[in-house]
Amino acid sequence: MGLGTWVDSVAATVRHTGELRAARSQLAFLNQRWAHHGRRSGYLLDVGLGPSVARGDRVIPHPLVRWRAARSGDPHWEQRWLLWASLALSGTRLLHVVDGDFDTWVYAPRPAWLRARVTATFHQPLDRLAEIVPRIAPGSLDGIICMSRAQLPALESLVPRGRCVFVPHGVETEFFSPEPERPESDSPILLSVGAHRRDFATLAAAVRVIRARRPEARVRLVAPKAAAEAVKRDAGDFVEVLSGISDEELRAQYRAATLLFLPLEAATANNALLEAMACGVPSVITDVPDLHDYVDAEAAVFCARGDAESHAAAALALLGDPARRARMGAAARRQAESLAWPKVRALAAEFFRKVIEGAQ
Repeated sequence: MGLGTWVDSVAATVRHTGELRAARSQLAFLNQRWAHHGRRSGYLLDVGLGPSVARGDRVIPHPLVRWRAARSGDPHWEQRWLLWASLALSGTRLLHVVDGDFDTWVYAPRPAWLRARVTATFHQPLDRLAEIVPRIAPGSLDGIICMSRAQLPALESLVPRGRCVFVPHGVETEFFSPEPERPESDSPILLSVGAHRRDFATLAAAVRVIRARRPEARVRLVAPKAAAEAVKRDAGDFVEVLSGISDEELRAQYRAATLLFLPLEAATANNALLEAMACGVPSVITDVPDLHDYVDAEAAVFCARGDAESHAAAALALLGDPARRARMGAAARRQAESLAWPKVRALAAEFFRKVIEGAQ
């Protein structure tokens, strides 16, 4: 780390701390935007509630950082103390860690002079939480937001009683919305979106069954290029692949879809499901218990995990029943509206208020 780079980093730290102070918000967010999420997708909890704290600045020369990290066995000590100092100097009362599963470096006993409380959202299903929870220091969190009720028992022991709550994932219902009076297509489109914890083996097997019965059906996958190419190898020319598309193009794909076809390995919340619901699209999805917090049988058909035949049968039944699809699509939109981000942010803001007041 050269002297000029170090000076720039110190200046950036001062600037970011000033931005936090100028925001005059009790809340700040340690945020992380994933490359595969668009501007309108992902966990957009922070929008309108508070500023994001800086990531990655360095204020201590690199040789000293390396020496101290080796001596303490803690590679994140500088990053953590910089975060704490920024919160203290800005007067922030609560920091919310948006990706609590991944930013575990934050979770350490805090100095007595730090007034700010720390809360986090955990997104991962129970199998991954079993690996994450042991890495969290007791007393390092003042509150937890869960993405599904199934997560509550795994996380509630980490925080004071009553401070582990379920607040659902939200969706941008103003952007993701149905297309008015879309005509019925002669070539139905089964849309699958995303790659994380998707069951592509079941998808490929089910697609072969569906195309054998309905050769005019089109199966379209929107996913990062590497995952999409792997599916295409398994399913041959039966699957159309789209990668790197814009938010507007993604919305157009949802609106053009006859149904969302989403075999899964695991999930808590699922962006593709919520966005399809907001666009008024019925779903055929794997019966992951966590998803029942977001959608019910009026809007989705639930299929046994790993069972390609049941996924294919559910899709074929919907393709043959336009009236049922219309009812399910309307129900999907109604359910998505209850998860609109303004409503979800209001629930989260009330939780943050209670944590702040409880810390006084």
